[in-house]
Formats: sequence, structure tokens, C-alpha cells
Amino acid sequence: MTLADARKRYDDWLAARTDTSPELMTGLRSARHLPLDADGLTARGWTDLPIDWEPDDGHLYAGGYGEDRAIYDTPIFNPPDTEPRTIHLGLDVFAPAGSAVHAPLDGTVHSFQVNDNAKDYGPTIIVEHSPAPGLTFWSLYGHLSRDSMDGLNVGQSMTAGTEMARLGDSAVNGGWAPHLHFQIMLDLQGKSGDFPGVCRKGERAEWLMLCPDPRPMLGL
Repeated sequence: MTLADARKRYDDWLAARTDTSPELMTGLRSARHLPLDADGLTARGWTDLPIDWEPDDGHLYAGGYGEDRAIYDTPIFNPPDTEPRTIHLGLDVFAPAGSAVHAPLDGTVHSFQVNDNAKDYGPTIIVEHSPAPGLTFWSLYGHLSRDSMDGLNVGQSMTAGTEMARLGDSAVNGGWAPHLHFQIMLDLQGKSGDFPGVCRKGERAEWLMLCPDPRPMLGL
């Protein structure tokens, strides 16, 4: 199946869907927008995302899909002699460490691992979904707590609405302010426990085709 075929099947399923996903995190549907492009950082007086920042006003903060971000300054995003990877492919949800993450759809655990490079995902779970005949896609949950891995098994069922993980703090989540990276992939490209969460500007169209905007699926 081509990527265009997979995307059409996903878009058709989404358009025909009559149910609504449970909230990925409690309060997400009233979350405030947090832009992390150059203008967004300047507006907050930041030069980078502070590693210890957490919302302190009772709201979640979210954003980032397709955003050209100004916070990727480590070799993992900037390999020598190539265009840096700055286009964000998922939705980030900022909340205090320990906040619960709920499965938005039924699925099964595809893979999980700790990606512990600097500015990587830290503990990560990938879930496989097959909500309609001929349609399979995957969701990724990054920057989790280490105990979110406890008791997991490949093939384990995930029921929509159940708690599946908690957010990690900066000591375990790759060195970030506490948040969830949530991403949809129509093809895992043979990967397991990990998948790129940012791409190069020159490859933006292809990667955004591969990784649809998560917000419509989440009811946002």
C-alpha cells in the first residue's frame, strides 16, 4: 500500500467516525496554546524551553504540530553537514510530572523502550490501532515516567479511556520540561520503540503526510 493510499484510508475513517475519543489527558480540550517557534519563545521572554517549566495555573498547555521550532539545538536534531530537523510532527501536551495519560483508542502495545539520548523521548510507548477494515496505524507516547514501562508486554491490549502511563520529569524524560509527545504514524518504517518526532523543512510535506495532525482524532 502506498503512503497516499494509507493516508486516504485514515482520512476516510476519520471523516466517517461517529464516536469521540476519551481525553488523552484530563483537561486537554480546554488546554491553552503554547507556541515554541521563534516568535513564541520571544513572546514569553525565553531563549529556549526552560527545563523546569510546568503550568502553574491549573491549565494544560498544548501545541506544536507542524511547527517550525526554535528549541532543537543538540546534535540529535542537528547532524553535521545536513539540514537541521526543526519541524515538529506530533502534539505536545505540557502538564506537571506524574500527570496521567489515557489511551485515546483501543489498541495493542506494539513496542516500548527508553530512548535516553539528550533531548530524546526518554520512556516511550508505541500502540497499534486497527479501528476499521484495511486500516492500521500507530500512536507514540514519549517523555513518560520510567514506571510507565512496568508490567507492559508486546501485544497487551489497551482499552480507550484507561490510564496507560504518566509523565516523567526532566531527570528521566530526555531532559525536557514535563510534557507528553503524542504522534500518529501511518507507517512505522520498520522501527520499534522509537520514531522520528521532527523532520527537516525540505521533507515537511512527506512527513506530514505520514504523520497526520493528531488533533482531529483527539476531538480537538
